[in-house]
Formats: sequence, C-alpha cells, structure tokens
Amino acid sequence: MEQAGPERDGVGARARRRRWPWLLTVVATLGVAVGAAVLLARPWEDVPPTMRPTVAPEQERSVSVDFGIVTDPDTDWAAIDRHLDAVGANGVDLNAGRVEFTAFDWPAHPEVAAEPGSDHLSRAARALQRTADGTPREIGLIVDAYVPEWIKSDPSIAGVSAKGTPSPYRASASELATGEVGDRLVEYVTDLGERYNPSRIAVTELFLNFYSFGDDDLALYREMTGADDWPRDADGQIDEDDPELGTWRSEVLAGLLARMRAGLDGVRDGQGEQIELAMDVRVGWDDPAAGAPASGHDYEILLQSADRLVVWAYVGARARTPADVERVTAALQSAGFDMSRFTVSVGLWAASADADPPQAISPERMAATLRAATTHGVGDVNVTPLSHLSPAHRATLARVWGGAAPSASAGPGG
Repeated sequence: MEQAGPERDGVGARARRRRWPWLLTVVATLGVAVGAAVLLARPWEDVPPTMRPTVAPEQERSVSVDFGIVTDPDTDWAAIDRHLDAVGANGVDLNAGRVEFTAFDWPAHPEVAAEPGSDHLSRAARALQRTADGTPREIGLIVDAYVPEWIKSDPSIAGVSAKGTPSPYRASASELATGEVGDRLVEYVTDLGERYNPSRIAVTELFLNFYSFGDDDLALYREMTGADDWPRDADGQIDEDDPELGTWRSEVLAGLLARMRAGLDGVRDGQGEQIELAMDVRVGWDDPAAGAPASGHDYEILLQSADRLVVWAYVGARARTPADVERVTAALQSAGFDMSRFTVSVGLWAASADADPPQAISPERMAATLRAATTHGVGDVNVTPLSHLSPAHRATLARVWGGAAPSASAGPGG
C-alpha cells in the first residue's frame, strides 16, 4: 500500500492475512490454474484492435457506454467517436455484459452471447481507438456481476437476507468466495484480458449487504472469522450493522478481486500485469474515507487487491450535491489514500436507473459535479451513461473538459 497510517502501511493487511490464510492459498492456487489454462488455449483468431495506449494520459476523461448501445447492431460508432472527440474524452468504457449475457462470442460459454457471431466490443473499439488528433484512446471494459438468469435456473446460488428472502440479482458471499459464480467471474475477467488487452477491466454491481445471510454464508463467516454465529443484538436478532460484518464482506470481495488480478497477471505471457483491475464502489457519505463497509466496500481492504476504485459520485437519485462530492475527495486525501488510484464517476441519473422514461440531471448540475469531482488530487473522472448525454449535456461537457463544440444532432449515435 502506498498510503500512510496503521492500516494503510500494511500492518492491517498482514494481520488479516494471518487471520484468513486459507484465502491466500485459494487465490494462489486458482490464479496459477487460470493463468496456465489461458496461456495454453487461445481460441480467438480475429485479433481485436488496440485498446490500451503504450503511455496512459496524465488525466483521464472517460464516458461509459451502456450495454444496450454496445450490442445494438445499428449503433453508429463513427458518430459516437465524433461525440467523444467533441467533448474532449480521451477514454471510453464499454460494457462487456455479464457472465450470463456477453457482448461477443465467448468460446468457453458460447450459449451466452447476446448476438452469436458478432464481436461488438471489437467493432466499437475499432471506431473509438484514436482521438481526432490520432492519440490512442484508453478503452476499458465493464463487467456486470449480477446473475439474474443464473439465479432463475439455480436459486441455490442466490444471496439470502436475514429474513430469508433470496436476491433476484446477486449471488451469495460463499458463491463469490468459493463457488461456481466466483469462478465464472474470474474466468470472464481473465478471458477478457487475454482477448482484448484493454486499459482496464472494471467490475460493477459487486456488493454484499442485505443478501449475505444464507446458511452457506454463515459457514463461510465462521470459517473466515472463527465466530460461532452472526453478530446479534440484545433481542437476539442478527445485527446487520455490526462493523465485523462489513470487514468480512469486504474481505470476501477482496479475495475475489485477488483471484481476478492473479488471472490477469497470467495472460499474454505476463503482459496482462499492465491491465488495471478496477471495482465500482459506493460512497459512505457520512464517513467517506471508510468507504461503504456495509456493502463490502471498505476501500482500504479492497485496494489490497484492486488497482483502482471507481467511486460512484451520483448526485441525482438521492439528492446529493456537488459540495457533497468535494467533501468525499477531501476526506479521501486527508485519510492518506493514493488519489491516483481513484476515478470519480459522475452518474447522470436523476432518478432510478430503471425510470421510464429515463431522467437525467441537468447539464449545469453535471458540470458542477464534475468540477467538484476533480479536486483534492483526483485526476481521473468519468461520466455515465452515454445514453443520458443529450446534445445540451455534450455541449456543457465540452466546455468543462475543453473539447470542441459538439454537433447538434440528438441521441448517442446521432
């Protein structure tokens, strides 16, 4: 760790390694196995375009592209390339999908392709790989950790709440730590690194909070912590807010990330070490430096395995302000974190991501949030999603990022 302090100087990390030696053994064994398997079998014949510049920009300005746009065969990637140039974006993140629904033919699991026979990621990257002046653009890939279809076919993998309610989207902690879902996620991240060699791979929708109380999770909790039972309150109910649970959840996710990192390290004859592994994280607005441990997002713990954290500075749905975002960046810097390991992502959703019709925050609020995000040592910022970037948003973004005036055509591909 590059941070200072009793936890950030590695003392806390060493203590946790002593506490759960089984996890390091699992990580090392699976990492070697995954790396060896990929090196021995490279089934892809169509070589994708360059997605990772030789020299990364000092500051990245990126836009995230929705999975629906990535996989739409009618997407006008040339128009999107022009829009990225116009706003001054030197990076773009393409949603590669889930392990159960992918944006390309995955040789290991061809049945999950969104459109068999099409490599939508390569198609997009060929159009977006350079800016207007010829500079290579950073292209990252996003992996969504939700598994709703898998849960429908096998409900036993679902996370379970303290009241016994299964999650429709999230796998259990034990599935992520030692089960098939975690194995498949590691395999997917590793194969994406081997096939595309992107600038980074970011895992999103990966959190543990309400749905981590099944019998299988209790067995894992006992094994990892030595406890006999869940923390309980005076009435005997599970204390879902006990800090020990946040630490445990974060360690589970850090273990999964460590396996992904080991897998990437083994691809492309070792060149995979240069692919950043990132994770999207929630914000603990009351104590930003702590992260969001209740979701398994203790930043100190996750940064032991991930290269970068993508902080969700979303001000729309929960009525946060740009000033709140600057308080987050200030808290992270004051806590001694290496700020080069954070990207602050400005979400454009004004309400739920599922709102119909979609609702976006105003261009003015986006601009103020972006300025707040780029404070206290933060160099990399992101805007998400592309589908919410109206012509007015693009014109405003160009002023903030120093791009040229975008065209007046409507829509992400127009």
